[in-house]
Amino acid sequence: MVSFADFDSRGDHNWIVRDLKAARAALVAVERGCTRPKLISSVTPAGQFIGDAHETIFEVMGHLRGSGRLYRQGNTTIFLHGRTRPDGSCGPTPIVVDGIVTKVASPIIGNVLMCRALKSNPSGKGAKADQPVEYETQFPVPLPVLQQAFVSDGSMDEIPEARYIVNHPVYDKDFTWLDVGYHDLQRILVCGESFEPVFLDPPRFETPPIEVADVLNRLPPLIRRMVEGFHWNGAVDLINYIGAALMIPLMPALVEDGHPGVMFWGNQPSIGKSLAAQCLAILKDGEQASPTSVEGGAREVENQMASELNDGRTVLFIDNQKGMLNIPIIEANMTAKQLAIRGFHVQKKVRRPNDLLWLITTNDAMPSDDLLSRCIHIRLCYEGLPDSHRFAMSDGELVAFVSHNRSAILAEFAGMIGAWLAGGRPEAGSPCRFAIAGGVIGSVLTYNGLSGFLSNTREEIRENSAKQQQLIELVGRIIDSRLPGFMWEIDGDIDVADAVFKKEGPPKSPMEQKDWVPYLIGVGAIPPSCDTPQKQKKAVTQYMGSVVKVPIEVAYGEVTVQAMIVSRPLRSRRSCYVLAVCGLPPAPGGAPESSSDPSWLAGADADDEASTESAADMPDDEAGSADIKELGESLWD
Repeated sequence: MVSFADFDSRGDHNWIVRDLKAARAALVAVERGCTRPKLISSVTPAGQFIGDAHETIFEVMGHLRGSGRLYRQGNTTIFLHGRTRPDGSCGPTPIVVDGIVTKVASPIIGNVLMCRALKSNPSGKGAKADQPVEYETQFPVPLPVLQQAFVSDGSMDEIPEARYIVNHPVYDKDFTWLDVGYHDLQRILVCGESFEPVFLDPPRFETPPIEVADVLNRLPPLIRRMVEGFHWNGAVDLINYIGAALMIPLMPALVEDGHPGVMFWGNQPSIGKSLAAQCLAILKDGEQASPTSVEGGAREVENQMASELNDGRTVLFIDNQKGMLNIPIIEANMTAKQLAIRGFHVQKKVRRPNDLLWLITTNDAMPSDDLLSRCIHIRLCYEGLPDSHRFAMSDGELVAFVSHNRSAILAEFAGMIGAWLAGGRPEAGSPCRFAIAGGVIGSVLTYNGLSGFLSNTREEIRENSAKQQQLIELVGRIIDSRLPGFMWEIDGDIDVADAVFKKEGPPKSPMEQKDWVPYLIGVGAIPPSCDTPQKQKKAVTQYMGSVVKVPIEVAYGEVTVQAMIVSRPLRSRRSCYVLAVCGLPPAPGGAPESSSDPSWLAGADADDEASTESAADMPDDEAGSADIKELGESLWD
């Protein structure tokens, strides 16, 4: 029995509210054009006005605004069309981009507004025997008329702004649940099927999940059914996937601070990376995403992105990438607050909030460090032949399951957020470059017993960074050669090596930028386009500046060696670099003398010593001046 006080609460018992919402959605569908379009007769097919042009423009804009299909999003005017089901869902299509009417505007607006004219059928030659003396013709509103209407003074004043247009209910930035309809206060238009967050019992998990099975046991039933057939590499990968899905109902709360993309990794092809990504696309847009190719240059990528936006989609899917992955247009927009993409049909940029879900799948690509740092990393792993791989459901069955249960699955994700809200929003965020996304999603997951969100980010960046791989190869070559001047063996803490190198006097023969050129060319850090000494010096400076004081571990025989490139300034804006290594075993017989000889480090030329910063002017390392002094006395004196 439901008490009167609880009657208006969420739940299946509230059938009145549910039926009222269904009736409202049906009314929205009727208002959006189930009836015939209205006709105006003061325009010619050539786009000329008959009578007062201002009255015609006023009439055109009045009909369009009154249709309830016109909204402003960024610098774009959106027209809702395509679907008039009782749930009120629809497809948003840009018809005006930065003041320029698109080519598809006239036929799309024809859903609510058309033009008509009377044509005469004179007797004699050319007469139409099947037509009366005077007959009516109907035609779309000409583009010149629409262009004039949308740039006329005050034409956009009464068009409501929809900062976000989504096709499923969402939480706003204040964590208020927004169901289907236009929400004027938040400026959010919600289309799609109405649903409420599922009520979940307060979780009671005292220990973090260790295995994938632990994560599965803590998930709501439909979510568990969706993800249980994939071969997740570990518990953190499945937790990251759940976190990526939580961005969908939370998107309006994440845009202002930026949100990460999602990168799927696999140890071999055909183990479900694309399928896992498509499940997220179905949850976000209600349909599978069309893969975007990054071949053909930045302009082609931009065209494909604009095409997805024109279709009303909010998922960008880059599938099965190989080799180097450095796409500036993707990197610039993935985590931006606002998208800036040139429109497909007009030479204008579409500017709108970045509420897109960015998905990338790969097996062995080498993304740029910037792209790696902007993504949630999810790894799938399957041992054995891909042909022997079987999901709990086939690809088609899983896609059908997610499509058919889309609203119910999203309701469970919303329920996880609702449980966290009901629990008082305890903070247990995951540190990352996106403070809100990491804080909110990490806290929601932790509250629901799924701690560890984003805990694999550093490891994935280290393993997949092209620059990291180049650095590892560079360190290996220097250790193998053991050339004096390039390598410095130490016995102390590798973390304070840079401070010691700067604090003590410079070496007799400092290895400057030009000396490192052959090594960096050999590992591919300097591209072939740097074919002059000036270009090579600039390339060396840029690369070394990005890897200085970056500690790494490399395998050397049966031991692990710690290494770090350190630097110090010289005269005339020059710099020298050396590889500090710790834990290196003795060289095999006959190998070149190691650079650990103190004479290599102690007697600098007078000019360099006079022009270099003195020890008194250099700040102590965070590890403490005592540690630096002790290490310096043992290695330099």
